[in-house]
Amino acid sequence: MRISVHIKPKSKHPEVREDRSAGVVEVYVSAPPVDGKANEEMLELLADYFEVAKSLITIVSGHTARQKIVDIPNWKRR
Repeated sequence: MRISVHIKPKSKHPEVREDRSAGVVEVYVSAPPVDGKANEEMLELLADYFEVAKSLITIVSGHTARQKIVDIPNWKRR
C-alpha cells in the first residue's frame, strides 16, 4: 500500500500522526534533513507504527522533499 507522508525534521518529540481526513501521515523526526538522517529515522518510526520490518518500507518519491510517497507492501489500513 502506498501512503502520502509529510516529514517534519528537527522536531522535539519524534512521533507518527495519521490525518485520515487529509489522507496523510505526518512524521515528526528529531534528525536534521542532512545525509538521509531524517529519512532513516522516518523509516524506523513508520516501521514501529505500522508494525512491519523497516526493510520492507521504501520511499517511492520525494527522497529529498518533505512530502513523500512511501510503499508498505502487504499492509492493510487499520
